[in-house]
Amino acid sequence: MADRQAIQQNLNSLLSKLDDPDPDMRYMSLNDLLGILNSPASSYLAHDPHSSSRLADGLLKSLDDQHGDVQNQALKCLGPLVLRLPSDSLSSILEKLSTLTTSQTIDTSVPNTALRVIVTALPRSQSGQPPSQEAAASYAAVSRVLIPRLIGPTPAPSGRRGSIVKGMLDKDPSKGFSSDAIDVLIQVVTCFGPLLQESELTGLTNSVMSIIDNDTAGTVVTKRALAAISALVLHFSDNQLNAFVNELVKRFESPSIIHRRHLIATVGSIARSVPAKFSPHLPALAPFVFAAVDENDLEQLSLASSADPVTSVAY
Repeated sequence: MADRQAIQQNLNSLLSKLDDPDPDMRYMSLNDLLGILNSPASSYLAHDPHSSSRLADGLLKSLDDQHGDVQNQALKCLGPLVLRLPSDSLSSILEKLSTLTTSQTIDTSVPNTALRVIVTALPRSQSGQPPSQEAAASYAAVSRVLIPRLIGPTPAPSGRRGSIVKGMLDKDPSKGFSSDAIDVLIQVVTCFGPLLQESELTGLTNSVMSIIDNDTAGTVVTKRALAAISALVLHFSDNQLNAFVNELVKRFESPSIIHRRHLIATVGSIARSVPAKFSPHLPALAPFVFAAVDENDLEQLSLASSADPVTSVAY
């Protein structure tokens, strides 16, 4: 008990120094905090929602620090912290960070990076084994908070009637699509793919395809979207892959050369990711790929490839 009280007092002192005007003092406080979080002495935080919530709030505030070294040190603290958080506190920090990713006033790459750090640090299931209690609890928080935010608009945390927060993968009128948000999705699928429900896989895939379908999506964003598709199809059931291929066939009716090029790149991504499962679908998709490079389109596609490196992914 005495040790716990000493740790609590130390944590309180360090948290108070996060508001110090000297950035070196803020950095050193976070460095000391990291040492405590990595030690067994901080394990009691899992049963102390008040203290763990204060810590989470302090780190979230430090993520908005004007000094990059302080921000980076706060990011380092998030990994060990989330291993100590009670379930409700984990959901709360995921909610706050996912809301910050759509902010118009801060650098949204920071909360997106924080989400990737957290997802990577959380316990996950091992391939071919049932999930542990810790992995199941981590997935439950991600499924309840983060996946809905990735899929689309959700009710605002304020609870105001009719108030919504746009999805992390939705196009922002001023910033466009977020490649950082796609990287969060990829990390979620990489860490929790075997646990994802079919409805979640479908929702995430639809959000990614809305980017691939958009001719205004930039090259970097489109490449990350293709990487996301590669990660998602690894966890498709046979029926889900059949439905996805049928949707791709319908999409090839698009008259846009850019759109068709992105769809061909999507076909290539699936073929590389799940070649054995994809091979039965090759006869249905191959004609659309070959039709896109007939004599009439070849010159236009060649010119487009010199301006858009995504073409090289397709061919």
